[in-house]
Amino acid sequence: MTIDAMHWVWTHSRARGNVRLVLLAVADKAPDATATVRMGTTEFRARLNAPKSTVVTAVDKALDSGELVMVAPAVGSRAATYQLPYAVGYTRPAPGSTGPESGPLSQSYRSGIQTPNAQQGSENRTPTETATGPESGPGGSENETPRGPESGPLHQTTPTRSGSQPEGEPNPAATTTIPDFALPLIHTISRAGYDTLRWGNIRPDEWLIIHALIKSHGPERLARYAIEQCQQRQISYGRYFLPGWRELPPTPAPDPDGVHRLPVRPVGPAPTPQAARRNAARDYLDQLSEQLAAGERQ
Repeated sequence: MTIDAMHWVWTHSRARGNVRLVLLAVADKAPDATATVRMGTTEFRARLNAPKSTVVTAVDKALDSGELVMVAPAVGSRAATYQLPYAVGYTRPAPGSTGPESGPLSQSYRSGIQTPNAQQGSENRTPTETATGPESGPGGSENETPRGPESGPLHQTTPTRSGSQPEGEPNPAATTTIPDFALPLIHTISRAGYDTLRWGNIRPDEWLIIHALIKSHGPERLARYAIEQCQQRQISYGRYFLPGWRELPPTPAPDPDGVHRLPVRPVGPAPTPQAARRNAARDYLDQLSEQLAAGERQ
């Protein structure tokens, strides 16, 4: 999966400079098809060979682009968890499907058929020694011969900004629309002052999970949890709340008719040893006073 995730970054990511290096660092460490890794600032600095301020800025820009998301924040000594959402399940094309990566084509790619002259050529011309596509002129082919990129470690098989969707990559347009069932939840969070949260990177299957959580817990409970998290840390994407929502305990059952729960009586702190000795001394003096008073009455 590491090579697949890195292939997606090389061929489909729009990031540049240090932001692109951040995505490559995550992809290089991704162990499986989920494209999810746990990385801290120290490891990012080692991989980018850059100061902390540069690394923090690059990670923030990667998160803002939506090509990197934070699944879980850092807690104590435990590093944060990051994911490349568009590289989840991505599979790079099979090697050789579009010709060699760079350089002239080998002899195995030639037909070996020679025509008498340029005017009587076959319908499809074979590559030239430099593998730059068909020559111009009346005998040229209408189909352009594929060629490798001029530079770069991996060959690009699909245009980065083409109108078609690359195989294995989630369709961003399918995740930018917020379903109607989630609008009450999101509006409640927004009215609490957190209307800048972004919800466009949630996948369709994750919206189905949120739908089930809304039915089981209610939008008010989910919104309360999200607002509490926003009060404790800075959060940019609504997808951050999904793991916490899934771990919420079941909603308490309503009280039966005619039965009311009594408030729990607060328990005071246990007395200190000094206070216990003072109380015992007072009790002893009270007993002596009662005994003396009884003797005087006799």
